Amino acid sequence: MAEEANSSQAEGGLDPVAMGAVLGRASSAVDAELIAYLRDQRHHLHRQLRPSIWEKWLGVFLRVATACVGLAFAGGVAWMVWEAKHSDGLKVQPFSVPPTFAERGLTGEAVAARVIDRLSELQSQTNTARPARSYSNAWGDKAIKLEIPETGVSLEELDAWLRAKFGHETSLSGEVVRNESGVTLTARTPDGAVSVSGAQSDIETLTGKLAEAIYRLTQPYRYATYLLRHENRAADAAPIFKQLALTGDAEERRWSYNMWAVATETATGDTDLGLRMYMEAHRAVPDATTPFPPMVGVLTVFGRLEEAVRFQKERLAMPVASSPRATAFLAKLMGNYADALATDRDLIRTGLAGYSASVLLQAVLDDQIGMHDLSAARATWADMHPELGDGASDTELRLLGLRIVMAAEDWRAVLAYAGDVDTYLKQRPRNRHRALVYSAPPFSLAQAHLGDFVAAERSIAPTRADCYPCLIARARIAEMQGQRARADFWFTRATEAGPSLPFAFEAEGRALLGRNAPDQAIARFTVANQKSPHFADPLEGWGEALMARNQSHLALAKFAEAEKYAPNWGRLHLKWGEALTYAGKPADAKAHFARAAALDLTPAEKAELTRAAHG
Repeated sequence: MAEEANSSQAEGGLDPVAMGAVLGRASSAVDAELIAYLRDQRHHLHRQLRPSIWEKWLGVFLRVATACVGLAFAGGVAWMVWEAKHSDGLKVQPFSVPPTFAERGLTGEAVAARVIDRLSELQSQTNTARPARSYSNAWGDKAIKLEIPETGVSLEELDAWLRAKFGHETSLSGEVVRNESGVTLTARTPDGAVSVSGAQSDIETLTGKLAEAIYRLTQPYRYATYLLRHENRAADAAPIFKQLALTGDAEERRWSYNMWAVATETATGDTDLGLRMYMEAHRAVPDATTPFPPMVGVLTVFGRLEEAVRFQKERLAMPVASSPRATAFLAKLMGNYADALATDRDLIRTGLAGYSASVLLQAVLDDQIGMHDLSAARATWADMHPELGDGASDTELRLLGLRIVMAAEDWRAVLAYAGDVDTYLKQRPRNRHRALVYSAPPFSLAQAHLGDFVAAERSIAPTRADCYPCLIARARIAEMQGQRARADFWFTRATEAGPSLPFAFEAEGRALLGRNAPDQAIARFTVANQKSPHFADPLEGWGEALMARNQSHLALAKFAEAEKYAPNWGRLHLKWGEALTYAGKPADAKAHFARAAALDLTPAEKAELTRAAHG
């Protein structure tokens, strides 16, 4: 058998073992080549599919852009929702009109547009300091618009839907209906419906009346303010304010109580009634700021200055009530006219919501008189004449001149105003108390200076014990008659009536100077200066008292300080020049005498200047 096997190999057969080895080696070589090929293909495919650096940045940019678009869209939707939540306008839909109206061009849009025009006019003419957010049903500025329905979906439709869903807009619709007597125009709002009727030819007038009825229904406070301030119909405005004050919500009561008082005072001409109502408004809503300005104003014209100061300080203690005008008014009450003037001039330039130009000009006039700048006061008084249509009557305007001639000590000119006071009382018979406080002190002092003490006592006698300037006038009249004990009595009453005020102390200091008691006078001027450091009069009087003590060199400092607060006071520069003369400074004295000569001086001061300048 071995031989057979060997014989088979010799005959050319394949050895299976050898064959397997050979095939194994061949398979390994193929596998290696295949793997190498696949690796090479994968390498090339990877290089082909791998993005470049620019492709990577492009991908990042696209993702960022997509995110920005998403954020912008979300932000836009959020803004639209926010705007919708704070929308408070009036949305007017086209009116329904008869076909014959539309054929003549008077379409529903045209009728609605006419109503909108009149409503916009009413709103622009309503001058009130009340902020829009305080109304329960407010229309923002430029928020009266015509809404024309659209088909399909658009941003405007989405905005309208959001405002209807989240906002506080007032929706108004209406129609025009023909009847036997003409036409009836009706408007409907969530607050109710209003109608007006008339001839078809009066459609222009009817749309105006309808707009006023809508304004009355939906904006009663603003409508009443319009009647009061633009139409001078205080009697019609008062019942509207009364209804709001007694039946409105807390915010309406806060604003309407005061305006009820304003309208009532204006309609009746009764300032005493007005003060009682302002006081009641303050008691009804103690934290409301609106009653303070008129209440303090009436207390001031009644001479109840200590109360006026107390209420004004109470007002300024409220954070929301602090304002430049309120601060300036308190400064004025305390004799700090210079600081008040700076603020009041700014308000003339910028204007102040709720205040007429004549009121703002009068504030400047008061400051200038208090600073003894009578030339400037006369110029301001002249500027007030074009403002007559702004709430100031001719009689009231003329009476402002009484204060100017009083400050100039032109006593006969003071008494010439008696006819204007009589005219004022005929126009406002219920305002006798106000007229008395305004006229009695200057008239009685003028009569006393002219030597008619009987008339002076008769003029001042009807004034009340709570009238601070009246008490000072009583003391000065007694002093002029040489009745010192009586004068001291009235000065004491005045200082007790106004313990925080400087005016009675300053007036008593002047009286003591006349008694040749400079030390006592300085004590009074010192108290007045402590109560109002920027009040020029006590400083000037203090300087005169030092001169009376032969201390003119010390008086110079007082005059220099007084000049800060009354730079154009003729008497101040006259006395300053005299003090400089006594201090041995004739050149400086001459300059102040020249300054005094260019300013307002009383007849007695002019004579004194002549003697001093040529002495």
